Amino acid sequence: MNKKTFYISTPIYYPSGNLHIGHLLTTTLAWVYKNYKANQNYDTFFVTGIDEHGQKILKKAIENNLDPQTYVDMQCQKFIDLWKKLDIDYDFFSRTTSLQHTQTIELIFNKMLEKGLIYKGAYEGLYSVEDEEFFTKTQALLIDNQYYHPTSKHLLQEVSEESYFFNMEKFTPWIKEFFETNSDFLTNDATKKELMNNFINQGLSDLSVTRIAFDWGIKVLKNQTPQHVIYVWLDALFNYLTALNIYSDNDDNYLKFWKNGDERVHVLAKEISRFHAIYWPIFLKSLDINLPTKEVIHSWIITPEGKMSKSKGNVIEPLPLIEKYGAEEIKYFFSSQVNINNDFSFSEDLLINVLNADLANNFGNLLNRVAKMVNQSFENGTTYIASQLTSIDCEIYTLLKENYDEYKLHFNEFNADKAFKKAIQFSSKLNEYIDRTEPWKLKENPERLNVVLNTLLNGIYAVNYMLNPVLKQKTRKINEFLNINEFSETKLFDFTKFDNVKVDVKEILFPRIK
Repeated sequence: MNKKTFYISTPIYYPSGNLHIGHLLTTTLAWVYKNYKANQNYDTFFVTGIDEHGQKILKKAIENNLDPQTYVDMQCQKFIDLWKKLDIDYDFFSRTTSLQHTQTIELIFNKMLEKGLIYKGAYEGLYSVEDEEFFTKTQALLIDNQYYHPTSKHLLQEVSEESYFFNMEKFTPWIKEFFETNSDFLTNDATKKELMNNFINQGLSDLSVTRIAFDWGIKVLKNQTPQHVIYVWLDALFNYLTALNIYSDNDDNYLKFWKNGDERVHVLAKEISRFHAIYWPIFLKSLDINLPTKEVIHSWIITPEGKMSKSKGNVIEPLPLIEKYGAEEIKYFFSSQVNINNDFSFSEDLLINVLNADLANNFGNLLNRVAKMVNQSFENGTTYIASQLTSIDCEIYTLLKENYDEYKLHFNEFNADKAFKKAIQFSSKLNEYIDRTEPWKLKENPERLNVVLNTLLNGIYAVNYMLNPVLKQKTRKINEFLNINEFSETKLFDFTKFDNVKVDVKEILFPRIK
């Protein structure tokens, strides 16, 4: 029987500066969602990458005395190295300078042109180089007779040039109806309301999709003067499909994961929601291509100075955190603490407190206590004997089922933080169970001690299984310590899995941070 499929992507990131923990958050969330779905027996496909074209990249290359391709090659390696350090694996790394992507975008532009969706005109308005966004004067912030980006506060330039436009106005009724009839398309209701009120309900303006002021991009209509290059969003958004070989002879992944796929999910931060939630669906609709099934929109990481930005000097780089606390610990912290609907206030003190409370004091302590007691009393392991379970033991098995069901519910709604909290809450219940059953007093009652320790081992496996999407290496190591060779939902509810199994915890995996 064919497995269900799960396609997931991050945005392709601008390689115009140093990486920060916002990149880490988005990519970690997407990776964790993918791992959860793999554990649910889905075939998965995970895409990340970089967005290499545009005026901002050209400007950065010139500042560094490099040609643009050399600059983006250099910057690209920073992302690849970071994901390697974080042990984040992906199926495809998108680069918009690749031949495959370039040829696909040229083809898409011509398809849109042939369908009458794109027309030549002249653009006059305001433009932010840093954000690659156009604005009307009514949309911009006016301060001391100068116009600024309404969110990033970057200075806007007045632009007047020939451009090709995509006919967004034509699709305004369709996108409005789509939003109204697909209430679960976006995870964030506040973002949906903002997009409806500020853009869709006001009527969409046609979108400039080419520029002539610079030449760093995918060139179209090559025999025409002036030479047009594709504007960043028409170029960038289609990376999600060039990653799957759309419009190629080898389009098996496109057919499997997109055209016939079960779930097609994008993860993104809220500041780029307009492009992904309005323009991207319209582009796809215009070419009769399936839309994503879900867009997971997370909020910002903030510091005492507000949202991270280079201009404020409050950007937090991920590498020092990874080197200090460990890759899995950092991934656990962000995926377990950030609620996608609310801005998150980061501090290193909070990071230390969470790692100590959840992993060292709670789950790590539980694992080490139980393994020690099993080794002391049951050289050949414990056994599951249903007839000897008391009400307090049955309560643990009931809690296991309830917590796991809620864990799945939260993950299926893309609330990884709530899902992982269910795992830690169940671990706390197992520690409470130790306090209530007092196994250290049961050495003279081996039958009862066997039931208690076997119940605890089954509980530990459940916590370990629920944490596996983020703690891939450490949970595998714990399974090795427990002499269990697989993660599966079937194994989770096979309570005989520890029968006569020797356990041997060889090291403290979650040392307390001092």
